[in-house]
Amino acid sequence: MNCMPHTTKIPPHFSIMRSNKTIICVKEDYKEFIADIISPPLVSEAGNQDSFQIKQGRGRYPTIPIKKNGGERLIVRNYKHGGMLGRLLGNVFFFGDRPLNEIYVHEVARKNGITSAEAIAVTKKKRWGIFYSANFISKEIAGAVDLIDFLNEQPAVDVHSKKSVIFTLAKLIRKMHDAGIYHADLHLKNMLLKKISGGTFEAYIIDLDKSTVWRQLTIGKRMKNLLRLDRSLEKYYWLQGKKTEKPLSHVSKTDRIRFFKAYMTTDPAIDRDWKVYIHRYYSPYTFHKFWWHFSGLS
Repeated sequence: MNCMPHTTKIPPHFSIMRSNKTIICVKEDYKEFIADIISPPLVSEAGNQDSFQIKQGRGRYPTIPIKKNGGERLIVRNYKHGGMLGRLLGNVFFFGDRPLNEIYVHEVARKNGITSAEAIAVTKKKRWGIFYSANFISKEIAGAVDLIDFLNEQPAVDVHSKKSVIFTLAKLIRKMHDAGIYHADLHLKNMLLKKISGGTFEAYIIDLDKSTVWRQLTIGKRMKNLLRLDRSLEKYYWLQGKKTEKPLSHVSKTDRIRFFKAYMTTDPAIDRDWKVYIHRYYSPYTFHKFWWHFSGLS
């Protein structure tokens, strides 16, 4: 079984443009619009009254209205390093095709019906020598909130709605994995929910930066991704519990088991004996809780 990741390819409906020291990979339908906002700089927050900050994923990003499309807006996300490297280099990178890789993963997601923010363009600006900075430009998903905001705003979701959310999320993540996509940072803020008619929800997976596409995901990789999401939920409740000094039970143990069962048994089922994997991969996150406390998150 060949499980090597696919190589990066530029989708056929994207093209390459150059503007001074900037290389732009942009969707054909948006070439003129993106070219207009690249020079002067992408978003001048002080000088552009049409731009404003929007919360998405881990941060807040400037948005730009698409004048020809009514109320639609583009979100501009600047690539930045995380952790210690972020303190040293900030948004400066060297070598690699990280922006193009994200465009490619988005294209794989689109072809497989995985709902996400529509990728519009990436920009790669040469700084000096081998160093560059980059932006990822996507279309805003109007009316959608991340899972943390959803849990904060709707602490008492009714049973029917809760089951709908659980099934919707499990089905989408399963579809992503079946397409061979391994999400590099699957956590609560990278999952969005949007309420639609009849009290049901539509889910979206965002921020595919550093994600990889494999010919087939092993059960180990699938579980690693699911545990990353579960750990994010555990961290959220751990932090909320520290703030409120009382346990929270918006998402019960039964809900988490229901989510995992839905993921494992959605046709075609990975394994009908799904309980085996709960016992095999279960973690109380003892080390992580110690690290959260040590890091001053409490």
